[in-house]
Amino acid sequence: MKLSLKLACGALLVAASFGAGISWAQDVASVVESRQNVMKAQGKDMGAIKAYIEDKGDLAAAQTAGADLVQQVGKIPTLFPKDSGMAQLPGKSYAKPGIWSESDKFAAAHKAALEKAEALNTALKSGDKAKITAAHGDMGKSCGGCHDPYREKKA
Repeated sequence: MKLSLKLACGALLVAASFGAGISWAQDVASVVESRQNVMKAQGKDMGAIKAYIEDKGDLAAAQTAGADLVQQVGKIPTLFPKDSGMAQLPGKSYAKPGIWSESDKFAAAHKAALEKAEALNTALKSGDKAKITAAHGDMGKSCGGCHDPYREKKA
């Protein structure tokens, strides 16, 4: 009887561990999907602003995109929990290990990007196309401040 109880408890522990592993994998996959959705939203926002600069879109749409861009960029620090990089999720995540091993540099790059997004939003509110164009270029360069060192290029 004692042996059966021990085996049953052991089997339950193994099953619970397996279930926790599945849950962790689903959570990490969900985080990566959220991260990718935020990055796509940022690209869409930048595209709407570029359309205005190129006289293919209106200022109101660009202003809406600028406000959204600030919100989306602000989410970045929450989108990179430990163990959600390319080593853990090959082919799904392209986040390099430097995000976590150089977290101070990653945080500084994020801060710079957020400042550029806020400056672009301010320029959009002014309606001054020359300022918007310059700020859009600065924001685009800022994206590379994270992507170049911290994102593996897709094959």
